[in-house]
Amino acid sequence: MRVLVAYNPVSGRGIANKLGGDISAALLQKGCDVELLPTEVGDQRKWLSPRLKQIDRVVAVGGDGTLRAIASCLVDTNTPIYHAASGTENLFAKSMQMSNDPQKVVHAILEGDVQKIDTASANGEFLLLMASVGFDAEVVADLAATRGQSITHMSYLMPCVRKFLKFSPPEVSITIDDAMVVQNLRGWVVVANSPAYARGLNPAQNASLTDGLLDVVFLPIRSRYSLITWMLRAKRGTHLQHKKAIELQGKNIQIKTSSPAHWQLDGDSPPEGTTASCLDVVVRPNSLAIISA
Repeated sequence: MRVLVAYNPVSGRGIANKLGGDISAALLQKGCDVELLPTEVGDQRKWLSPRLKQIDRVVAVGGDGTLRAIASCLVDTNTPIYHAASGTENLFAKSMQMSNDPQKVVHAILEGDVQKIDTASANGEFLLLMASVGFDAEVVADLAATRGQSITHMSYLMPCVRKFLKFSPPEVSITIDDAMVVQNLRGWVVVANSPAYARGLNPAQNASLTDGLLDVVFLPIRSRYSLITWMLRAKRGTHLQHKKAIELQGKNIQIKTSSPAHWQLDGDSPPEGTTASCLDVVVRPNSLAIISA
């Protein structure tokens, strides 16, 4: 079996570097043909896609951003991927119960089942977990502009403070499969392919990676006070029970904002931290093969 182990050399402050080597060594002991490949800055289609042509399995070692970059090159192929996580949140690996223990990774590669899950695109950019417009996207954009190579949970502190003090959400309008469901309201919009979200907030707690649909959650937020209130509800898991919360599903989602706004996908800013007045999110059912733990 030919296995590509692609690792982010700066993820987890170097943890992924060692983890990638340990996983490769464990696979070699089982007779696998292994290629160990560090990720590179820039278009992954240039440095990764040519290496995938003769590969049977892929192990992504790093955080959710590393996984997203690697998985984007495997969409609509039959080559499955496994996530050995070493990032800050590791949302996908946690939700799919994927371990980063080298022996468990080897067992999954050799014995695990392969299943297909949904992915999506947001303004043409690949996403696996979710996209959003609102306070979280502003924080992510701030972090992207100031971050070093590796981040921790503490890295988000000052971006959160800065954006909270300047909080002024744009008006949003949401269209789902050509039907307008929100018009010119201030708030937070999450379009989710997965229920997993940072710090256990999970705004779209009913989303599924295998239902062929995207879950859309809108929470009306006009002030800093209402932002805190909604975040507390989300932390308790009661936000969707509120009469003003909107939860719907669809295949084609369009979010328009009254002024250009930051957006985030899978916890990262889009290329160059771009803003947009319109965000189009489209589901791609059964488009990515993964290895079950």
